[in-house]
Amino acid sequence: MNDNGAIWIGVDPGGKRNFGLAILRSDGSSQTWCVDCAEDAIKIIQKKLDRIPSGIGIDAPLWWSSGKSGDRSVDQWLRQHYRLSGGEVQAANSLRGAALIQAAMFVQRVREVFPSIPVTESHPKALLKGLYYNDWAEFSDCFKAGDKPNTDHERDALISAVSAREGFECRWQNDLSLSVERLTTEQNPKKYWLAPIHYFWPE
Repeated sequence: MNDNGAIWIGVDPGGKRNFGLAILRSDGSSQTWCVDCAEDAIKIIQKKLDRIPSGIGIDAPLWWSSGKSGDRSVDQWLRQHYRLSGGEVQAANSLRGAALIQAAMFVQRVREVFPSIPVTESHPKALLKGLYYNDWAEFSDCFKAGDKPNTDHERDALISAVSAREGFECRWQNDLSLSVERLTTEQNPKKYWLAPIHYFWPE
């Protein structure tokens, strides 16, 4: 992969010591951390980066539904298409509040620092299982993701950065936020308060 100097960010939002953050560079090198909150991640990004990131991937539902269980059609599609369980692709109402709140706050805060930064939702665990990547080495060989991080939160953040890179570099052209028809109870990820949000997925 050519080193064009681009930088990609990935996050796996959570609570204390469970907020995964990854910085992925175009040469395949990466750094990962587990921090306490979105604000800690923003401070690391501001300290570590010498240029504007080319995109961000976030492992959390970034648009919501007022319907039963907060379930979205894109989550239903992933379960059906890859035969994943409800525990593997959860409805929003089943997730811990830290994942949802810190994800939304991260998007808001990072756009205060980088107003035009593009954002994609990601789902690392569904990606690994749905595409039959049995170990990290297999995934990394395919997507140039570097060494396996120390924790699952950091791993999922790094996979989210890969999702951002592949999507915004136009190698993954299936944007599930557009290709999967939304329920009438769902927010429009292109026209609501966190918009625009993408959800890039490999074909």
